[in-house]
Amino acid sequence: MLTPDQWLTVVTMAAIVSSPIIALEVQKRLDDRRAALDRKMTIFRRLMTTRATQLSPAHVEALNGIEVEFYATSGPDKKVLDAWRQYINHLNRPTGEGEALNRWVETKSGLLIELLYQMAQRLKYDIDKVAIEKNVYHPKGFVEIETEQHALRKAALAVFSGQQAIQATVVGRVQTTHPLELPEELGAAPPARIRPALAPGEQRQPAPPVLQAEVIPQPPKDR
Repeated sequence: MLTPDQWLTVVTMAAIVSSPIIALEVQKRLDDRRAALDRKMTIFRRLMTTRATQLSPAHVEALNGIEVEFYATSGPDKKVLDAWRQYINHLNRPTGEGEALNRWVETKSGLLIELLYQMAQRLKYDIDKVAIEKNVYHPKGFVEIETEQHALRKAALAVFSGQQAIQATVVGRVQTTHPLELPEELGAAPPARIRPALAPGEQRQPAPPVLQAEVIPQPPKDR
């Protein structure tokens, strides 16, 4: 049996040996928590700075990272996750048209504000819902550019897929009395000369005679 002094010596030696290991483990846990918090802060900043341009790749990427970085079964992270799920479920619903589309957009804006508010509360930001909704700048020119680009993409896809033809307008006179023939190829006849259309009351002048040159044979040259 060890004496009290011997037990004290053993405990002291064990503490001296294990203290660096415990310190490293504590430091590792602190680093992991700091890294996780930094990732959450990055997602929150991106969503806040792109909340006026919700179609941007940065906004979509940050939105899809919430489920991983804020995953929890309780606490403030769980509130963020629940708000995110409600927002994503609404985004995946049909938008409809007319008044239904207006209601869909209004609900979408409210759910995004709620999501950003829950994230701000989790990350200790003193921001209310009114500030999230109003304190944002989105130039009108950006809206027009996004609308025009969207319309151009839809029109190009409709043409390339064959759903819509390209409209063309011909300016000037067009000869339609004599159809064009194929160009001279593989012994085919040469294309007919296109004659301009006549104006009302105008008479066509006879074509000038075609002169044919006489070919005089040359005597063979002495080799």
